[in-house]
Amino acid sequence: MHEGHRERVREKVRQTGLNGFSPHEILELLLFYACPRGDTNATAHRLMDRFGSLSAVLEAPYEELIAVDGVGDAAATLLGLVPELFRKYTADKAAKTVMDSVDAVVNYLRPRFFGLTTEHIGMLCLDISGRVNNFTFLSDGSLKLAQLDVRKAAQVALRNNAESVILAHNHPGGLPNPSRADLTTTQTLIQTFRAINIRVADHIIFSDEDYFSMSSHERFAPMFLMSSVPSGEMRINLYQDE
Repeated sequence: MHEGHRERVREKVRQTGLNGFSPHEILELLLFYACPRGDTNATAHRLMDRFGSLSAVLEAPYEELIAVDGVGDAAATLLGLVPELFRKYTADKAAKTVMDSVDAVVNYLRPRFFGLTTEHIGMLCLDISGRVNNFTFLSDGSLKLAQLDVRKAAQVALRNNAESVILAHNHPGGLPNPSRADLTTTQTLIQTFRAINIRVADHIIFSDEDYFSMSSHERFAPMFLMSSVPSGEMRINLYQDE
């Protein structure tokens, strides 16, 4: 009975993709490939009851997944790989794109932060044509932006022959608005990189649903302008109207 049901589900997805599939049916389908026997429909329902949404299931820690009845090591590992696979796939597709607009940069960077539940800091290194040389996470979620080691960031940029860089980090569960610490660190990074002739082109902050491009905001854009102003004079009051 289960085998006939599984084949009908697989035929449906071959014909229509995931159109018309409910979240628990998508989970049921995924679990086919980790659970060769048994009722994965019931397991999918238990996962939805436990975590509340498809995205929450896919972002759940391994230890919490295997605590659900019917989810073993293979199933928990497979479910946890889905967000990572999505990040790799979309980043690979965008790798040859020229980063000539904020939209292009956001489309490239957002998948890198997809599903991350702690703050991560990343840096995009671009060549003289605006193509991607490298993307590196400068922290693994254990550090806040204010703790960023700008010297190590400069070493990464030099190692990847960057003409310019774009800093990015996320505010999981919050708003993308820059904090005072975000601004201070950005200014410090700009000053450090000016000394090695690498331009900091932008700092993009991602929330779960939105983003904030600092170079596109009239208040913060002056920070990103390369000029002959000595670096010690670059630290301007960005909250002058407060």
